[in-house]
Amino acid sequence: MKQPIRCTLAVAALWLGLLVPAMAVEAADADKTIDVGDRKQWFIDGLFFASSSNITLQVKPPVKTGERTLVSDRPWENATLNWFSVMEDGGKYRMWYECYDVEGWPTTDDTSFCYAESADGIHWEKPALGLFSYHGASDNNILFRQIGGEGAHSRVHGAGVFKDPSGPPEARYRAVSQGMFAGADPPYRVAGMHSADGLRWTRLPGPICDVFADSQYSAFWDTSTSQYALYGRVSGRGRAIGRSTSAACERFAPPELVLETNNQDPVGADFYNPAAIKYPHADNVYLMFPSLYNHATDTLDIHLAVSRDGIHWSRPGRGSPFIPLGPAGSFDSGSLYMGQGMIRSGNELWLYYSGSPLKHNEAELDALAKPENQRVFSRVVSRLDGLVCAQANDKGGSFTTSPLAFAGSRLLLNVKAGAFGEVRVGLLDADGKPIAGRAVDDCIAITGDLIDKAVAWKNGIDLGGLAKSPVRMVVKMRNAELFAFRFSG
Repeated sequence: MKQPIRCTLAVAALWLGLLVPAMAVEAADADKTIDVGDRKQWFIDGLFFASSSNITLQVKPPVKTGERTLVSDRPWENATLNWFSVMEDGGKYRMWYECYDVEGWPTTDDTSFCYAESADGIHWEKPALGLFSYHGASDNNILFRQIGGEGAHSRVHGAGVFKDPSGPPEARYRAVSQGMFAGADPPYRVAGMHSADGLRWTRLPGPICDVFADSQYSAFWDTSTSQYALYGRVSGRGRAIGRSTSAACERFAPPELVLETNNQDPVGADFYNPAAIKYPHADNVYLMFPSLYNHATDTLDIHLAVSRDGIHWSRPGRGSPFIPLGPAGSFDSGSLYMGQGMIRSGNELWLYYSGSPLKHNEAELDALAKPENQRVFSRVVSRLDGLVCAQANDKGGSFTTSPLAFAGSRLLLNVKAGAFGEVRVGLLDADGKPIAGRAVDDCIAITGDLIDKAVAWKNGIDLGGLAKSPVRMVVKMRNAELFAFRFSG
C-alpha cells in the first residue's frame, strides 16, 4: 500500500494534466447584509462579491494518490466491488461497501453488504465479524446478503450510509438504497435501513420513497433545516438528480429535479449518482460529486456542483471533470464513481472514489472477473476548504463584499499567495468609507500558504467594537487564491 501523497496544488495540476477553466463571479446583492457571525465562509460562488475586478472563481481538483485503498481479494468479492460510503466515527474510519461474487451473478442474492475499518484512513482492514455464514464459514466481513421481512426481503443496491445526530439510539446509523418490495411495479423502490452500531441492520418494512430506485442514493440530517435530505436519480436531460426532504427518515415525497447536465456538457451526457453532502467545515455549503456519463465515449468521470441551500446548484468548473479519468491502462481509465462521505485529516480533505478500466457497457461478468479489470477504491486529497477559490492573476484584482454582520475581534483567512503574490484586506463602514486604521493601505500584506491567517494592520489585529454594526470587506489580491474567511473571538 502506498503512503499518503501530500502535494502542492501546483503538483496537483501537473498530476492531473488539466487546467479547469476559471469562472467569472456574478455580482451579489450589494446592499443586503449577510450575517456571517463567527462562522467560516467559503468562496464557492458570487455570494460575497458585491463588486469585483479581475477576480474569478477557480475549481481546484484534488490530488490523486494512486493508492489502491480497497481491492477485491475475497471470494465474495470476485465479480466486482460497487457503491460505498466512508466516515470518521469516534476516532476511527469506517467504510460500508457492496460487492458481487461470480457464483451469485446475476441474481437477487449476488450482493454482499460488507464492512471495513481503518486507524488512519489509508490502510483498511476487513475484520472477521462472525455475522454471516458464507459457504459455511463466518470469519468474514459480510454484514448480510439479503435483509428485510416478508414483502421487503432482498439485497441492497446503491446504499448510502450516514450517521444521524438526531436519531434515537437504535437508529444512530441510517442507510438509503434500492430495495425490492412485493406489490410494487417495478418492484425496486427507495429503501431505508437503520442500525445502533453500523453492523447489525434493520430494513424498514415499506419503501421510504415510492419511486423507482437505481444507482447510489445520498441522505443526511440537514442541520440548517432540521430535516432529512434525500438525493437520487430523477428524469431531466436524461438521468438527473432530484431532492426531497422530510422531518422523518421513514417517508419522503418523490424527489424534485435540482441538477441536470447543460449545453456545456457532451451531447446526450447525463448524471448517474449524486454523492451529495452538507459540508461540515463552513457555513451553508452543500457539495455534490455526480458521475457524468458520456454516451459517445461510454465513460464516466466525476464532476463538482455547489449550493448554498441544497436546492439551487451551480457548477463552477464549467463542465470540466473534478476527478478525471486516468491514462489508458490505469485502474481508473474507464469509469469513476465518488464514494459517499468526506473525511477531514488535519488541514486536508480526503475523498474516496472507485475506478475501473472498464467502460460503462463493458461491465459484464466475463470482463469484470478478470483481475486486470477489477474496480478499485482510491483516495484523493485537497486542502481544507480547497475545492473552489477566488483567484487573481499576476495583474492583480479586487472585490468588495456586501455588508457583513459579524461577531469576533479578529479576521482569519484561508489563503495561498504565489511568487510575488499578496493579499490585503480593508474594512468599510456603513457609508462605504474606510475605517480608520483598518483600510487596505493599512493592511500588512499576507504572503505564503496559510490555512488560518489573522489579518493584521499597522496597529494590530484587533477589531475591537466594530462588530456592533455591519462592515464591508475590501480585498486586493495579486497572484493569489483566497478560499475562505471567518471572524473569530
